[in-house]
Amino acid sequence: MKKRVTIAIILSLIIVSSVIIAGCSLNWFDQGESESPEAESPETEEPETEIPDTESPETESPEEEQPEVTHLNLALEIFGNANMDDTIDDSDVTYLQQIIDGSATETQFADATYDGNVDENDIEQVNAIINGDASYITLLDGNGELLTVSLPVNRIVIEYLSNAELVRILELEDNVVGIDYAVDQLKEFYFPENANLVCVGQLYTPDYEAVLNVDPDVLLTFSKATEEKAEKLPSVDVVYLGLYYPNVTYPEDSSFVQGILKAGYIFDRVTQARAYVDWILDLTDTLSSQTSNLAETEKHSVFITNYPYDGAATTVKAYVTIDTLGQVCILAGGANIGQSLSGYFDSSSIAVDAEWLIESNPEYIFLHTVQYTYSGIAKGDPNHGYNIDNATSIMTCVGEYLTQPEFANIDAIKNGNVYIIAGDFRNNAMGGTLGAVYMAKILHPDVFTDLDPEAIHQEYITRFLRLDYSLDEHGIFMYPTINTTGDLMGIPDSYAVD
Repeated sequence: MKKRVTIAIILSLIIVSSVIIAGCSLNWFDQGESESPEAESPETEEPETEIPDTESPETESPEEEQPEVTHLNLALEIFGNANMDDTIDDSDVTYLQQIIDGSATETQFADATYDGNVDENDIEQVNAIINGDASYITLLDGNGELLTVSLPVNRIVIEYLSNAELVRILELEDNVVGIDYAVDQLKEFYFPENANLVCVGQLYTPDYEAVLNVDPDVLLTFSKATEEKAEKLPSVDVVYLGLYYPNVTYPEDSSFVQGILKAGYIFDRVTQARAYVDWILDLTDTLSSQTSNLAETEKHSVFITNYPYDGAATTVKAYVTIDTLGQVCILAGGANIGQSLSGYFDSSSIAVDAEWLIESNPEYIFLHTVQYTYSGIAKGDPNHGYNIDNATSIMTCVGEYLTQPEFANIDAIKNGNVYIIAGDFRNNAMGGTLGAVYMAKILHPDVFTDLDPEAIHQEYITRFLRLDYSLDEHGIFMYPTINTTGDLMGIPDSYAVD
């Protein structure tokens, strides 16, 4: 924990310093209220633009006896976590007894039964949660809203790719009975064991009759808009874990990590959830331990935007701090050219024009793509993802972007440093960490000499998704590739040139 806290402090100092320097130079601090994130285009497909508070709810610290602190720097938002650490275990039973005896102060999540009293019933409920035989569990969902889920959960309907991957990580694929449009397009990859899963439509407005027909216990939604779904599905627990908000630069302070840990308790997969979270945090530590020490002069200027599916436009989207891709840039050691824009620190993206891009003259450009949208649209070129092996489309699209005459004098164009990156780097269950691994290797190959993005990607597929799939042979995720002695990272090795 000391290592992660130290790294977080360093990153915070870097960001705060950047705020002060940039803010003073641009008179940000003289402005009124900062603009809220704008609505996202279909290419970006953000379910909502409101940004939830990712900080843990304020809690009253016990005065008589301090709870034991474990190595994750968070308080698990499940009622029954009496000692406010990152797990529910026997220490919570002990702490509850101390509250009952009057030797410890009641904490926010001590009331495991959520009945307004801390008593022996809460000890009974915590023991049931620990033993995996509780009949319900009460927690804060990804919106910070109170949610009680009936247990056990045997039948699950899932929305979008991150939830598809999460159920595999938690070894729940046999419990899935329904999938949304995007997952349905990739069901042969995600669920080769069960190709007959029912498609329940797109995630914004699913086919509620189709959902009810498969009789699920839980709808695992990817959108924070849960009210209508809960109303239309009264017999189903609609669970929003908060995976959309990973906070890549400090994942422990995110609804993403909380959501994975909570899912472990909801689905009785605590061990699997914790092992996965530890792996993600170790990767984050590996990157930030290097990039947090970089001087600003050592960072390459980066522009992150959407791939222009509809051709050239008068304005384009610059991804900034609140969005996962903006955080990926920070973790990877890039200098986002959006830092010069008002709203950089409190927006997901900002609309900019071509003239601004030309004047900013980034050294690297990354083009974010989406294969299947939340609203049920299949995008065309560049073809990419786990179900694509032919790199012709992505190669052609990079070539076309490089030949735009208006951008001819941008350094990224002149030096061929324009990368098309798969939507998986932003929208999968690695919460942006995979994107940061690839981007760090591109931006700082001399710093990350031992970093192998494809090996990490393959470990994710083999160890956590438990799928028989080789990145040497399959998948289109990035172009141009990272080439290490004939091993291509981003497309199959068959495209290597001797």
